[in-house]
This record gives sequence, C-alpha cells and structure tokens, in this order.
Amino acid sequence: MVDALVLDDAVETVRLMLGQERLDDAVEYIRSIHPADAAEVLARLTPEERLPILRRLSPEELAHALDRMDEDDMAAIARQMGHDRLVDVLERMEPDAAADLLGEMPEDEQATLLADMADADEVAPLLEYPPDTAGGIMNRVGPMLRRHMTVAEALEFLRQHYKDERELYYLYVLDRHGRLVGVVSLRGLILADPDRRVEEIMNPEVITVRADMDQEEVARLLARYDFLALPVVDEENRLLGIVTVDDVLDVLEEEATEDIYRLAQVSERSQVFSPVRQALANRLPWLVVNLFTAFLASGVVSLFEETIARAAVLATFMPIVAGQGGNAGTQTMTIMVRSLALGELDTRDMWRALRYELLIGLLNGLAVGTLVGLVAWAWKANPMLGAVIALAMIGNMLAAAAAGVVVPLTLKVLRVDPALASSIFVTTVTDVCGFFFFLGLGSAVLL
Repeated sequence: MVDALVLDDAVETVRLMLGQERLDDAVEYIRSIHPADAAEVLARLTPEERLPILRRLSPEELAHALDRMDEDDMAAIARQMGHDRLVDVLERMEPDAAADLLGEMPEDEQATLLADMADADEVAPLLEYPPDTAGGIMNRVGPMLRRHMTVAEALEFLRQHYKDERELYYLYVLDRHGRLVGVVSLRGLILADPDRRVEEIMNPEVITVRADMDQEEVARLLARYDFLALPVVDEENRLLGIVTVDDVLDVLEEEATEDIYRLAQVSERSQVFSPVRQALANRLPWLVVNLFTAFLASGVVSLFEETIARAAVLATFMPIVAGQGGNAGTQTMTIMVRSLALGELDTRDMWRALRYELLIGLLNGLAVGTLVGLVAWAWKANPMLGAVIALAMIGNMLAAAAAGVVVPLTLKVLRVDPALASSIFVTTVTDVCGFFFFLGLGSAVLL
C-alpha cells in the first residue's frame, strides 16, 4: 500500500513510465498498489494520461478503484469508457457507489445503462432517494432471517446466502411482510442452542433510520451508539437496506469539507488548481456580497468624518476595535455552527447560549479592552483615549458574542445553512458596531 505522504511520488512514477512509453509497467504499478491508492493516482492523472491505462485495466480492477472515488472523479473516468465496458464496471461496483455514479449522468444515459445491467434491480431503487439521505447512501441487503427459524436453520441459511463475511454486520429478522422485527448478533447466533427459535434470542428493540433522513444525522446516530451499521426502513418499517460505517466515514469527510468551505463562502467543489472560470464562479459572488456589507461599515465611518478630521488619532485605533470584534465573533460563530451541525444545539437553546456567550464576551472585553486602553494611554499619553477604546472594545465584544449566537441560529430557523452565510453577517455586525461605538464615544468624550 502506498503511504499517503508519497502519493505525489506515485503519480510522478506513473507519469514517468508513460513518458518513457512503458505502458505495461505503469499498468502493473497501478495493479500493485492498494485500490484506494490506485483510485487517487488515476484521479490525479490527466484524461490523456489516464486513457491508455483504463483500456488495460480489467472491469473488476476499475470497479475497485471507482468504489473509492468521489462522484466527480468517478464521472470523469466513466466518460472515458465505452457503453459496454462501463456496464461491466457498474455491475462489479458496490450498489451504492454505482448509484452515485449513475446519479452524475443524464437521465437518458442512466436509463440506457440500467437497461443493460444484469443487477439493475439492486441499483435502480437507490436512485429514487436524494444522494445526501440515508436512502441515497445505503446498501441493498440480501435475504434476511425469519423469526420462526431455528438457530440451526438460520446458520445453514447464512452459509447458503452469504459468501462474503463483510456483509454480515448484523443479522436482521423480518416478519412475512418484510417488516423489521428484531436483530441478532452473529456471536449470539453461534453460541445459542441449535433448537431455539430466532425470535427467542433476537433483540426486538432495533434502532432504525428512515430512508429520507439526512446523512449527517445518520452519521451522528452511528457515532452515538458505536454501531457498524444501521438498518434503513420505510414508513411501514419494511427493511430497505443498511448504512454501514464505511459509508459514514465518506459522509463525515464530505460534510466537514462542505462546512469548512462554506464558512469561507467557497463552493465545496473548489479545489487547488481548479479551472479559472470555475474558481471565479465559486468565489466572486460572495466577494461581491462582502463588498456591499463593507460599504455599510464605510457608511458608519462616514457619519464621523468631522470627528476623525478633528481627532485623527482615532483612525489609528479603528482597525483594532473592529478586528478584535471580528475575531471574537468568528470564535463564537464557529462553535455555534459546529454545535448545530453535530446536533448538540438547536433553536430552543438560543437564550441559554446567548447568556453564556454574552458573559464570555464581557469578560473578554474587560480583559482585552483594559489591555488596549493601557497601551493607547501610554502610547499617545491620553488617558481619555485609552478609556474610549477600552469601552468601545467591551461594547464590540458583546456585539460579537450576540451576533455569533443569533446569526447562525436565525439562519437555521430560516432553513439557510448557517455555515454558508454566518460569517458575512457576523463580521458586518462587528465592523459596524465597532466603528460606531469607538467613533461615537470619541465624538462625545474627545471633542
């Protein structure tokens, strides 16, 4: 297996072999490394570099690699395959990964590929659900145990229907209508008396998720209960599939990346060295929005032009008040957004969270305000200037704390992703309030 730190070297090795027209060596090198590393290497190659390798790899090898790629990379590689070869690869992929790949294709192409797939009945139902729901990331399940089986019959049933031990996370028990009625551990089944019935040893209290549940909530449930898998059911409690822990690891990475990018108002599809047009489309609109909020802060400053002209020293300290407020607001906002994302906080906790953060803001304001006030007094030999900046800092820290709590929770109520838009509004509040408090107090005290 190629170490993650030397994947760049692996890509360069393949490129060197291709440049020396050693295609067979490049293909053998790809085959020699772990499928996850092979997937990363293939994704990093240009389409022209990748094409001859794709032609040499078997459908099985391609399927193992595609199973470990994100949707964009899978779609890029699929576009380089012919129809028949792509069908062969899809049939060898995990059903949930195949559904993800098909979901990136036009509907008419989806239909054509499904029509030619022998196991389309395992993949097609997964396309009915949005990709970011439990139904969208679940795996279809094979035959399940029945409550009337004896333990001996259940073990023989497993030997006949399950050739891959990786499928046996938990053994679910269904009634004759396909409804989920219990769960049995493989260990419990092996140790039980062969003549006992499954319903006697099963646990009837099964934690399930609905097919339309958001994938983040599914991930939280798996983490909370330390499960390897969760059953997905419909409104009548019929078993539709299972979400496994490896699926959730992908979800956690995807959601974390999305939230980090959104905090900076950058599309989750952004990457280093992405096409210039795409990079501009991802970033420029939010810069324009930030520009309008910056004009709002400038408008506040313009109200005090005469004050600044008569006490120019105020301009020296304006960035300190606004900058510190912005930092404090970002700290509070980040904690709130994370807590909302993890389900640790909801809108009912707004007032408790607000009181707590206001206390923290007040204490931070007193500490930082006193420090900067003393510096301003010593630097400019003006105790009143020190008092003004100290009071303004305290006021802006309180405003930052309030905005850091209220903005994300309000966006949550309005069904807007708090990670996407919070920072714009929080920094606007801290800039406007910081300038207003500092210049307003300066006008009242220094002039």
